[in-house]
Amino acid sequence: MDHPTLRLNDGFEHTSPELRPEVEELQTALNQKGFALTVDGQFGSATESAVQKFQEDQGLDADGIVGPLTWAALLGAPAPDVATTLITTFPKNTPFLLAELAEATKFKDIVDEAAEQFGFQPAIIGGIGSRESRWGLGLTPPGVAGTGDFAKRSPKPPTRPGPLPPEGGFGRGLLQIDFDAFEFARTDQWKDPKANILFGCQVLADSRNFIQKKTNLAGSALLQAAIAGYNCGPGNVLTALRKNLDVDFFTANRNYSKDVLNRAGWFQLQGWD
Repeated sequence: MDHPTLRLNDGFEHTSPELRPEVEELQTALNQKGFALTVDGQFGSATESAVQKFQEDQGLDADGIVGPLTWAALLGAPAPDVATTLITTFPKNTPFLLAELAEATKFKDIVDEAAEQFGFQPAIIGGIGSRESRWGLGLTPPGVAGTGDFAKRSPKPPTRPGPLPPEGGFGRGLLQIDFDAFEFARTDQWKDPKANILFGCQVLADSRNFIQKKTNLAGSALLQAAIAGYNCGPGNVLTALRKNLDVDFFTANRNYSKDVLNRAGWFQLQGWD
């Protein structure tokens, strides 16, 4: 997929004006299929109706949402593998993500190694690094040896006698390994980008394996639950599922896995397959 997912109200000033060029491309492509839309970059009801009619004609789910299958049909491209295609709402030229990509690319060989070792798409690792540390840009100090998460916690002697860890915040390095949760984060190993990425992917794999053993989740649902578990712990994810709560209920801002997957979809747009 080379385009973000679009839907009703995208491109308007009060919603997502950054998507206006992509909506214009959509409207132009629809007009080439026989529609007569005003190419204004605003995904209004007329554009939605045209999308639904096109989807119906193509035998697609006529939901009015322009995802990978609809884009492929519009542009005459091969249908993507829906099992591995990630969805994003970010335009391909999103400035803050382009800055993160420039940093993340420095570690792409490590990411590819970790992806193969633990069975994740590189884009998923890209999305976690983006959410956790902006690939180092959001840390103090910026870079692989920076830390994050400076919210004070109750002391936890003997590993942490004060409200914060020594030398920074609780989140350590690119994938923000938690100081209290993992011995790894209480050594200097976390400052090594390869060790940090590999350890973070091991945590993600452990989350996936734990949830898989305890539930019937599979495929994308299992992946999303595993990502949520990376943030709040797989046990909390199980609690959320058993209480029929959203999988992100116990995660930061209650949107962790959704945000990671959205960012991961953007990394996939950039070729992180």
